[in-house]
Amino acid sequence: MRYSFNFSFIFLIFFSSCNTEPSVVVSQNEKTPVSIARNFTMTYTDSTLTKSFVSGKTHYDFTNDQLNFSEFFEDVELIIYDDNKTSIISSDYAIVYNSYRFMEFKGNVEITTTEGELLTTNQLYYDTENEWLFTEDNFEYTDRTNKIIANRLDSNRDFTDLVTGNLTGSINISE
Repeated sequence: MRYSFNFSFIFLIFFSSCNTEPSVVVSQNEKTPVSIARNFTMTYTDSTLTKSFVSGKTHYDFTNDQLNFSEFFEDVELIIYDDNKTSIISSDYAIVYNSYRFMEFKGNVEITTTEGELLTTNQLYYDTENEWLFTEDNFEYTDRTNKIIANRLDSNRDFTDLVTGNLTGSINISE
């Protein structure tokens, strides 16, 4: 009796401690990208015309997610071509919600145009369908004759219909 108890005890310890399968817990909320790209450049065309380029260090494609979005990290640059003007939006991070045609830029956001305009802020939203920019953060906008510093921006991409919050700086008004 004593012999079978010792054997059973040793048998139990040996087989309970030998687990060769790693235990992995996968969260139901964790998102897995369809693809990951490094040092990428994407071209967007419409009717064989190049409309824009997006480039950066890292891109995560979550088009398989219900929100249908993509994230861009490090040295993000969006170049938008028009007949009359080219605009470049650069930032540390960007996210695009494809279904909503909406982008958010964060960290060292800067817009430069071929007409010499410059806008800097820490966060900027861009409605790509309506070509509309807005932020609730402080921003600075300069062009050839104006320097606007304010805490809110609501504007078309050409900066011809610009509304701000509390304003400092100089604005030239022509009648």
